[in-house]
Amino acid sequence: MKNNIIKYSVLGYMCLLFFTEKVEAQRKSSVRVKNSRVVVKKRAKVRPVRVKRVAHYGYRGLPSWGKTVRTVSAGFIGVRFGGIGYRFHNGVWYRPKGRKFIVARAPFSVRVRVLPVGYRSVAVGSNTYFYYYGTYYEKVSNKDEYEVIQPPIGAQVDALPEGYEVVEINDKEYFKFENTYYEPIIDNAKMEYYMVVAPTELN
Repeated sequence: MKNNIIKYSVLGYMCLLFFTEKVEAQRKSSVRVKNSRVVVKKRAKVRPVRVKRVAHYGYRGLPSWGKTVRTVSAGFIGVRFGGIGYRFHNGVWYRPKGRKFIVARAPFSVRVRVLPVGYRSVAVGSNTYFYYYGTYYEKVSNKDEYEVIQPPIGAQVDALPEGYEVVEINDKEYFKFENTYYEPIIDNAKMEYYMVVAPTELN
């Protein structure tokens, strides 16, 4: 009797072992591994798109830089400097060109007694200059005169004469006027133009 019990116990254990292996085999055969593809997204190079502004809006109605005219309106001030007879009217400088006149840069060091109507005070460091239509003036000490100076680095103005060029250097936009570069910035919700060192000199 005892032998029969042992016999049946061994037989039952073998059946259980066989059944377990079969189930495990079926489980393994039912597992399907799908081919997976890992997608790596590259970070996009973001380039801000700056809306081109009209930098000369504040001088609308005035002649564009480099324009040739037959005559200068009445009321101009004649200024002779360096052997050239300039004409100064409404803050715009005219240089003779044959029998006509061309809107041009004021000669450096030339002096005037009255600043143009609508000029803007420009502070650069501890110095104060006066700006109008692309020209910078500085008060002459102990005299009621203003002298035309070279554009000071760091000056911030609200407008440029028509005739500037919009250029992009190293993915950055500048307004080039004569040989001067201005960086457009937002100041108190208004577009301003900040004079910088020529970007081409930094490379």
